[in-house]
Amino acid sequence: MVDELQLLREVFKSEEEPSAGALELMHGRLAIAIETEERLSGKASHRVRTALGSRRGMVSAMAAAAALIVGLVVSLNGSGTQSVASASPFRLASLVTVQPFTASPESVQFANHVTCPTPTDCYLVARFMAIPAASAGNNVYSSTNGGSTWQEVALPSGIYVETTLSCTSSVHCSAGGSQYEGLDALDKPILNPVFLSTSNGGESWTVQPFPTPQLGQFQLWGNAGVTQLSCPSSETCEALLVANFGGPGYSTAVDNVFMRTDNGGQSWSTTILPGQPTPTTGGGLMNSPSNNGLSCPSTQVCVASAVFSLKSPTNSIVWRTDDGGATWLVGSLPDGLTSAGPLSCPDSLHCWIVAGTLSQGFASNQLLESTDGGASWNVRSPQGPSGTTIWGSVSCPTDNNCWLAGEVTRANRESVVYASNDGGQTWTNVLLPTAVGAESAPLKGIGEIDCNTSLMCVVLGIPAGVSENGVNEAILTNAAPAS
Repeated sequence: MVDELQLLREVFKSEEEPSAGALELMHGRLAIAIETEERLSGKASHRVRTALGSRRGMVSAMAAAAALIVGLVVSLNGSGTQSVASASPFRLASLVTVQPFTASPESVQFANHVTCPTPTDCYLVARFMAIPAASAGNNVYSSTNGGSTWQEVALPSGIYVETTLSCTSSVHCSAGGSQYEGLDALDKPILNPVFLSTSNGGESWTVQPFPTPQLGQFQLWGNAGVTQLSCPSSETCEALLVANFGGPGYSTAVDNVFMRTDNGGQSWSTTILPGQPTPTTGGGLMNSPSNNGLSCPSTQVCVASAVFSLKSPTNSIVWRTDDGGATWLVGSLPDGLTSAGPLSCPDSLHCWIVAGTLSQGFASNQLLESTDGGASWNVRSPQGPSGTTIWGSVSCPTDNNCWLAGEVTRANRESVVYASNDGGQTWTNVLLPTAVGAESAPLKGIGEIDCNTSLMCVVLGIPAGVSENGVNEAILTNAAPAS
């Protein structure tokens, strides 16, 4: 076992009292470090809690250096994280097949979201090609070897996951999903939004309904749908739902609804985010958000975004709360840029979002950074290869370390990943495998990139020559192969 006390003694240079936030960060990273090491060494995982409890008092006074255990050095003197983003090349971890799900170098299939709370433990959410029915299979899979192989995770009957899993440890994860409730009068599936949580890596799940959103005298049309979920702690989760409101004699508006729980989903507070269009008398369909984004770096701070379009000029709203959703500040993006996300906020001040302009068909060709929690934004886009670079996903596990994924639109589409270790001041083009899938060709696109605080990243890549109706996803990682 790593002697973390000795490591802390060697690197602890400051006599300043660590902040409460630093202590929480240290405790979380220490838990992951202990758990990862014990999993790799074959020891029982139940010892993690005992080991963590006995060490908390011992290491709290030296929290400023605790993150070294997982390969990071954290400064508490206002200068941010002084770690280096890995520019290690990505390699193919697996090609995945869903329904039935397998993972091997010979098979490829469709995936939707991926997250790795530790360097070895990952969760993947597959997307159904049509609205799921009662007979549809599970759509969540897990890996204990960094994405090389995958196993189906059993979900309760009629339950399907919609969002990326939000995990506070390798086994404690939550997600927003839907519950199949039969068919309506038009033989369309009735899906109600639900909150799912597991404390044992998906061996069992607790399913709880989200409350029904309300908007004054207006009527909720159909069912709300959960689109984003962020859980900064095991008990506190924040979610964004989209709800369509209207009524007789009124047009309709689709609003973003913020919900929060502090007891693991047993009860929720509900807020219609301010500044959105509402139904009015006369007219047809009013503005509606095409998508949204949400990132909550702490139990009190959340930043959200959405795009509104149709009858008025297209614009984005950026919301921020510093009190867990009780009050909200309403802002926007600069220079006519719009974005529904993705949004990545590693702490309460630093946020990153990909954005674009209407004149370019909403192509997200800019990366924006905020150092004041979303109040203002600056362009931090890397200078990519010749051609127009469309950024599709950003993941920033620390204030300095970011990965940005996208594709260059020119004669031959080219997928690219860039890494920065200085808050986007400079970027390094990270090598990707050039022979992936049945055609042994470079990726034709990247769906998502996710990086954890150990600076390990996974990429959902789309191999060339595979259509949206078939198998078409590859898992890439920048982690070294297991010896």
